Parts: sequence; structure tokens; C-alpha cells
Amino acid sequence: MDARELELRLAEQETLLELGRALAETLDLRRVLTLALEKAEQFCAAETSSIWELDETRGELFFRVVRGRAAPEIQDLRIRLGEGIVGSVASTARAEVIADVTSDPRWIGDAARDFDTRAILAVPLISRGRVIGVLQLLNPLESEGFSDDDLRRMQLFAGSVAHALENARLYARLQRTFVETVTAFADAVERRDPYTGGHLHRVVAYSLLLGHDLNLADAELERLRLGATLHDIGKIGIPDGVLLKPGPLDPPEAEIMRRHTVDGAAIVARIESLRPLVPIVRSHHERLDGNGYPDGLTAERIPLPARIVAVADTFDAMTTSRPYRRALVAETAAAEIRRVTGSHLCPDVVGAFNRLYDSGRFTTEEGAKLADSLSARLDREYNHW
Repeated sequence: MDARELELRLAEQETLLELGRALAETLDLRRVLTLALEKAEQFCAAETSSIWELDETRGELFFRVVRGRAAPEIQDLRIRLGEGIVGSVASTARAEVIADVTSDPRWIGDAARDFDTRAILAVPLISRGRVIGVLQLLNPLESEGFSDDDLRRMQLFAGSVAHALENARLYARLQRTFVETVTAFADAVERRDPYTGGHLHRVVAYSLLLGHDLNLADAELERLRLGATLHDIGKIGIPDGVLLKPGPLDPPEAEIMRRHTVDGAAIVARIESLRPLVPIVRSHHERLDGNGYPDGLTAERIPLPARIVAVADTFDAMTTSRPYRRALVAETAAAEIRRVTGSHLCPDVVGAFNRLYDSGRFTTEEGAKLADSLSARLDREYNHW
């Protein structure tokens, strides 16, 4: 091994250590995988690169990370397992170097209009004995093409990438299980009161619509979804005689009912991963004029997510029948929302409500679609709080 080769091998090992350190220090999977691709392109002198992930449920490969000028055009592309060169590598679990893609019968052409694939180096990402994706380099910058050394390097990189991807997939599954558990717990609390059936899911749907219209980022929307799910969790401690009373509450009973915000916040605060939701659970009954509860907060002191849930909760409460009063029609409830804007409810949030309501989009169906879309994006990006 000459000095140049030794220098390259040392650089490879240094890069692998750097990737390992990056994996240990961050939950930002995209940043780490992008770093891996940048280094792969440098070591193998490739024009561009990508990491495909296998969706076992659908039997398809999709881009986890894709680099290069064609990325915006093809980032949503999906390929069936076994289809094309990448699909074949994932199906057989064998790395391949294709010097001329046009001579390979598996080549299905470029999806991007302004990109011309000439050669491919593709390595399967294997974790626990199964393929979970493919690491791919395109178009060597040097005339001799991808070499055996390039293949060896990418197989080394593939080990680190597969490990990171598998950990992220496990985390995503845990997150889904966590959300399902939280929702089931909140559902169980809601079932104590048969007259509010569906309230929880409607408030979540309305809250997401409002948050999306206010341009909250996906991570903020996810926090809002969980906070709206748990906003009434403190009612688990309300006596049946108060919670299920078939008539208006007297002052002492109303005071007991108000406790659900404080009790709910205390419950949520005991679980570390739920603590970011405390302001939503505690403050969703605050009013801008300071006459809300439990803390009498005013205006901007009320966290925005709590102001959002307040509008969603208020609208659903008015449009849901109770034993002692009939539900208001939606138009009347909307008019009441507008009437208390600035005193009770936040003008910015009510502005979002008006845009959605006036366009016919303030519906639980639209909220459910948004929730599904959010879940899909978070699974794809593995966002974290």
C-alpha cells in the first residue's frame, strides 16, 4: 500500500468516526445522512447521491435523502421493490456497479427532465439481516468510472447509514405507539361523559386546521395535536356528580370543574416527554381580558397553542348538545366566536377561524385529512420535539 492509498484509508476511517460521532450527538437524521452523502460523493468523485428507504408495507422504495439539482423534482418518487436497478439491488441485497445504465435491461430511465444518469453505484442498506434501503451514487466525475475501491468505501458507509436509518425507524415506531397510547388514554377519560362523545377528536381536528392556517411548523403542529388530545385529561379527577350533572353547575361545582386545568397540567408534567404540553393543558381556558382560569393570564401571556385550542374547544362546545341545552347551529356559534374576539379569544386565531369557516374548510373531515398528512410527513422526516 503506497502513501497515497494509506492517506485515503486513514481519511475514510476518520470520516466514519465523524459520522459515528454525529449520530451520537443529534436526533437530526436528515443532517447526518446528508453529511454521509456529501462525504461519499467526495471520496468516490460522484456527481450526486441519494439514500432510498424501503417501505415494507407497500413494497416500495422512496427517497429518504436525495441531493443534486434534480432533487426537488424527484423527491416524492417511489419505485416498487425489484423494479429498476435500485429496486433490484434492494430485492437481491447485492451491491452493484453499473458503468452504462443504458445497456442494462433493468434501467427505466430518468424521472427528472434535466438530469442524465450515466452510471450507478448502489449498495444495499442492511440491518438485522434484512434490507431497509439502498445507498446510491450517480455519475463518476472521473472518466474511468466507479472503481472496486469506491464499492468497498460505500459498503463501509452503508453500515453507518443503515444503523442510523434503523434507529430512526425504531424511534418513529415508538413515537406512533406513544401517540396512540396518549390518544387511547384521553379517549378513556372522555368516555366517562357520554354527552361529549367525539369532543376530543373534533377539538384536535379544529386545532390542527387553525394551527396550519397560522403557518405552524410540523413539529409545532404535532405538539398542538398532542396538547389538544390531552386538554381535558384533568377531568379524570372530577367527581361524577359534577362531571355528569344534567344541568348547569352551581358556583362550588363550577370551581371543582375548573380544577381540571390544574389537575391535567400536573398529570402531564409528571411525564417528561409530555412536559412541553403543560401550557396547552393548563391555559386553554384563559381569556385575553384576564377573566379566564386558572391563572388569569392576559393577551400574549397566554401561549399561542392554548389560544388555538381555546377557539377549537369553544366552537365545539357551542355546537354540541348537552342535557340542559341544545347545540347552536354552526353559523350562530361562528357569530359568537367573532363577538368575543379580543376579550375572550385571540384575534389572530379567530382570523384563521374566519378564513377556514368562510371557505367551508373548518370541518372535522378536513382536520382528519390534515392529521393524516402531518403523520405521513413526520414519519418521512422523523421530526422530534
